Amino acid sequence: MTDRHIILHSDVYACLKYLDDNSITVAITSPPYWKQRDYKFKEQIGQEKTPEEYIGRLLKVFSVLYRKLREDGIFFLNIGDKYLNKYGNSHLLQIPYRLAYHMVKDGWHLEDILIWHKPNHMPSSVNNRFANTYEPVIVFAKSKNNIYKKTYPKVLEIPTQQIPWKHTAAYPERLVWELLNRVKLKDEDIVLDPFAGTGTTAAVVSKKGNIKSVMIEKSHEFVDIIKMRTNIEKVVEIENIKYEYEPVIEDDFPEDIIPHPLLNDKHGEVCITKDNEEFLSVLKGITSQEFKKFHREDALYFFGVKNWSLASLYHSNTIYRHGYILRNMLVVSSGEDWYPVFMFARDSKKVAYRFYIDRIRVKAKTEEKREWKEEDFINMRVKDKEREGYLLKILENYNDGFPKIVIVDWNNTKSIEFVIHPDKDEFIMEGVRFFCPSCNVELTEPYDPAGDNQCPSCGQKLWTSIETVPLFKEPEEIPDIEKLNSSEFSIDTFTPKTVKPTTLSNSKFIFLERINWGASPGARKLMLGEYFTKMRLYRVDQPIVAQYLTLLRKSKNMSIQDVIKKLPEGYSHTVGHWFRKDFGGSTPTPEDIELLKDILGDDKGLLNILKRTALKFQTVKQSAKGKNPGDYIKNDVDVIHFLRRLYTPYIS
Repeated sequence: MTDRHIILHSDVYACLKYLDDNSITVAITSPPYWKQRDYKFKEQIGQEKTPEEYIGRLLKVFSVLYRKLREDGIFFLNIGDKYLNKYGNSHLLQIPYRLAYHMVKDGWHLEDILIWHKPNHMPSSVNNRFANTYEPVIVFAKSKNNIYKKTYPKVLEIPTQQIPWKHTAAYPERLVWELLNRVKLKDEDIVLDPFAGTGTTAAVVSKKGNIKSVMIEKSHEFVDIIKMRTNIEKVVEIENIKYEYEPVIEDDFPEDIIPHPLLNDKHGEVCITKDNEEFLSVLKGITSQEFKKFHREDALYFFGVKNWSLASLYHSNTIYRHGYILRNMLVVSSGEDWYPVFMFARDSKKVAYRFYIDRIRVKAKTEEKREWKEEDFINMRVKDKEREGYLLKILENYNDGFPKIVIVDWNNTKSIEFVIHPDKDEFIMEGVRFFCPSCNVELTEPYDPAGDNQCPSCGQKLWTSIETVPLFKEPEEIPDIEKLNSSEFSIDTFTPKTVKPTTLSNSKFIFLERINWGASPGARKLMLGEYFTKMRLYRVDQPIVAQYLTLLRKSKNMSIQDVIKKLPEGYSHTVGHWFRKDFGGSTPTPEDIELLKDILGDDKGLLNILKRTALKFQTVKQSAKGKNPGDYIKNDVDVIHFLRRLYTPYIS
């Protein structure tokens, strides 16, 4: 290679074929993740129908890379994971480790697995698992005799890096720099990036003496960015080559593994094993009928392994075939090393697994304070399902100037609305408290769809009849907006002002389609702006609502069909879901609640609570309850106690 830096412009397979065998010293890359982004060209990698096809395709590509790598060369592969489905209790696919497993079977030598922890990771609103805060960097070689230096820590704490181009998946320059420091490079050595993107690898290599680089990139747009960013002039156009690949066939548990079930706590288990053999034994043990029969269906399991192997990481995915889902792979730092802890739950559609995330939320170090008195909310958008309006007038403010009671113009009608303060919205919406109807003690678990439901203080059986339904209390005194709207007070006297047009910022995100926005709060705020949404004031767990409706219906000696007959046409396929306590259940809308009150009554007042609505301010902000701590745990905590708190009712 005569030029110091070149760009090969074509499909990655054809470009790798173009290179000389045994010529590359280090390959470092981050390929497109599966089903993450659409780069808008045919035959792109990452849009395969299944993870198995995606892994099989990368195996084909990397088999060519294997031949191009020097005998002592190193391949750094940064690749992110994916959940099987976007919503719900979905299974974490373990794509990086499944790919690594098959690459080793294909002849690669696994040298190391590093963890890139992102201190400035994207905040997440998920509350049924840990937020993702890291990605693995898998280190491969052609042989054990290579240029990789193992004396460095295995966890890299490196923030993500903003770049001025619309490649929202770029890894930071500092990560590339740290990885290249872990190999013994000499002048004229060649560093390859098979998926160059915006040229981060080239930008770093250009600062490392007389090291050469080869960037492979398919996108015309990204090629132009690389040239601009790095001043690389040499671009070689390569003709595409069609190639065939096969989806991988996954292995099951080794047959010689003896299952070892844990039967300690019906609510869940925590077990940190010493090595891969013990881990696989415990993992296989949870597939037994004895284990399933002993534990509740909503139990949660945390299994870790100190001296892990690639087989540990790979077979954590195998569990999906045996009726379980992997929700997180937690990384626990251990000195300069790390070990995994896997969070499993039953793949159940009947009940939600236990996960008390609020017990371990992390409070922000600094609170964001806005001067609400300085802001103008008049004419701000208000959304309510299919209709949209705007804030016409503020009738009352909170002490800090944020609107509390407002008038909204819905074009044809006006209404008075209560606004939840942004600093309290989570506490209020999830703050309905429940008390024993017999001894009045507060219930920490108001309804357990998989349990006996009795008061822990007096033993009173709960939820067996309307009389044994717990008492409800709202978190604080909320204005009676329904009474205001029905009063003689006229809201039609207010003349609407000219509505401000909705404008979008000149941000770098403006021309991106939704799939490519990434997870940036700044991007979302700039694209969507700030607005109010009308929604149910209180969130009450759907099984509680379903059981209350069931008891009301039975107290009236009515069947579900009797309820349907008393409702307007069009409800026949909806009503049954209101009485289901599994994942097929749904909660009636506030409008439906009004109809149900006329049919079933509301002996304990829960329907009246469910009917109440409020406006919530939609913006990018810190959570009032604290942030999800994420899936990276520093080993300065009692890991077992920390994890047990997540599922055990009696641990605070």
